[in-house]
Amino acid sequence: MRLSVLTVLIACFLVCSAGVGAAEIYEKEFFHQLKVGEPSQSWEHRIDLTDEMMYKDQSFIARELDLREGKLVIEHEELTQLYYYVKVRLAKPHPSVPMAGKIKIKLTVADNPVCPFPPAAPVELKLSPVGAALKPIFTWKTDSRYAAITLYDVTAQKTVWERISTTQGYKGFDEGFLSKGHHYRWAVKVSGKHAAYSKEAQAAFRIDEVDGVVVTIPE
Repeated sequence: MRLSVLTVLIACFLVCSAGVGAAEIYEKEFFHQLKVGEPSQSWEHRIDLTDEMMYKDQSFIARELDLREGKLVIEHEELTQLYYYVKVRLAKPHPSVPMAGKIKIKLTVADNPVCPFPPAAPVELKLSPVGAALKPIFTWKTDSRYAAITLYDVTAQKTVWERISTTQGYKGFDEGFLSKGHHYRWAVKVSGKHAAYSKEAQAAFRIDEVDGVVVTIPE
């Protein structure tokens, strides 16, 4: 059994190494805007291998994401050898506020697929003391740039927020407000450029009023 596992790992390493020398960069941009009176909205995009790439027997092996222009956020992503999928959102604080944003995506294309090893799960999940109780800032420690965060409202029994963070180690709640008196559980998993995600790490908190002040309390 140990020998077969070792064989798979060696084979995976050889495949990963083989595609590095023939890598190319394929870039795409998506721009979205919402006018005054329009509510928050999400959009889905899928980037497929071109016919030329498929003819060359190439694969997508990595991605880089840039959200610095505007207010777009990412709700979900998926990278496979054949396509990259991303769901983006403009989360408006109020319908009267116009918003716009752009996402720039760089996909690495290579002659051979890779078998990326996921990074270690993040540690030290905490709420930042500078964040407001009803709009918390989630923080964690990791060496990886990207993270997928999910916030579950235990009291309401539903997922209320999902984001892909491109800022290493933190992400602020960016749409609406959480509810006083509710219990929440949040999970975060991290990835590097190959979009292979780690195992989830989880933490919990509740929002209460103490001496007239609304605060978050770890559970």
